[in-house]
Amino acid sequence: MASSSRADASGVTRKLILLAIGVVLFIALYTGGWFYAASWLKERLDRELAASAQGMHSASCGNLDVRGFPFRIGVFCDSVAVDDRPSGLSATFGALRSAAQVYRPGHAVFELDGPAQVRVIPDLVFDADWDLMHASAVAWTDGLDRFSAAYDGLKGKLNMPSDGLSVGIAAAHGEKHVRRSGEALDVAASLDNLSLELNGKALPPMNVAADLTIADAARWMSAEGPPPNLPLGTSTELRSLSFDLGAGQKLTLSGPVTIGEDGYVSGALDLTIEGITA
Repeated sequence: MASSSRADASGVTRKLILLAIGVVLFIALYTGGWFYAASWLKERLDRELAASAQGMHSASCGNLDVRGFPFRIGVFCDSVAVDDRPSGLSATFGALRSAAQVYRPGHAVFELDGPAQVRVIPDLVFDADWDLMHASAVAWTDGLDRFSAAYDGLKGKLNMPSDGLSVGIAAAHGEKHVRRSGEALDVAASLDNLSLELNGKALPPMNVAADLTIADAARWMSAEGPPPNLPLGTSTELRSLSFDLGAGQKLTLSGPVTIGEDGYVSGALDLTIEGITA
């Protein structure tokens, strides 16, 4: 009996030792794999960003780093900038933080800090800042499947001196959601407590919401990207575009809208007015 007990104990000990060795090997392999993937990702991004600086469309990521060990992996930048030379559009932003679970790398979350500045040749400038901006994206081999963004405490100002235009904007909260729907693209957006100031004159605050589908636009989320002549040649089903002025006063537009290749807009929109009397 004693001999049998010692044999059983010895067998259990061996199994525990093998299990411990297996766990240590797994941790070592996982750790090595994570840091290899992080190094590969950083080197590839460095190459892509450096190459973009020589082209017509460039992007930069200040002090690029890849972090998140052990269960996440994400890209971090102290600042972000993009420059689209053909269109004359450029933009700068604050710090970027991103993360994806290692077991679900196609689903990433982001946080972007302000301030931001968007410039369009010759003299259009939009300056903006916010309290919090975060986003999420789900991607696959052929590009993005869906994207969502939300922000709080948005404040901005649009200036175009050549046209004598100055527009101030503020919103307590805003959201945007985009997803593929077959060959089409579903878009929903909202702005809560939106305040506008046109050349020093303040407009009453309102809540704005839009819900629409753009035909044949799913490919915009792929590596192909949107066409350069956007929004020309687009057909949209506007389910709802509402302006809620408060106190039961609301305007809603709905219906199909098409923008031709020649820039002409056509459609049949229904206007619903609630709580507003002549």
